[in-house]
Amino acid sequence: MRKLMRNKKGLSVIFGVLILIAIAVIAGIIIYLYTSGYLATMMGGGGAGQEKVTVISISGVGATDVATISAKSVGGGTVEITDFILKDSAGNTLGIQTPGTAWSLPSSAVTQTTTVTFTGLLNAGDYYTVTVVSKLGNTFVSQTFKAS
Repeated sequence: MRKLMRNKKGLSVIFGVLILIAIAVIAGIIIYLYTSGYLATMMGGGGAGQEKVTVISISGVGATDVATISAKSVGGGTVEITDFILKDSAGNTLGIQTPGTAWSLPSSAVTQTTTVTFTGLLNAGDYYTVTVVSKLGNTFVSQTFKAS
C-alpha cells in the first residue's frame, strides 16, 4: 500500500492556494467594474458617465453680486442643473443658490446662459469659483474668476 501512495503525484499546496487567490482577485475586479457601471458603459448599455458640462464663462460679477454663467452640455444628453455653489479661493463654500426653475442644458451642445445672484457674498478683488450641480448629483467646477 505504501508503494502505491508514494507514486501519486499532484499539485503542490502552494500552487493551489495561489490559483485560488488569483481567481478571487479576478472575480472581485469584475464585480467592482460591474457595480461601478464601467463594464455596462463599455458594453454599450447603461448611462454612467454620460453627463458632462463645461462652464464656459462667468461674467458681470461686481457690486451687484450678479453673475452671468454660460455653460453647455458636452456629454451627449440633456443635463438639468439644480444648484450653484460659490466657493472662495481656499475652497470654502460661501453660499448655495438654487434657480427658481431648473436650468436645463440640452444635448445639442449649444451654450446656455443664466443669471445667478450671490447677495453679499462677493468681495471686490477676491477670487472665486462656481460649482454647478446637476439633478443626478454630478458637479462641474468653473474656472477661477475675480470679483470686480
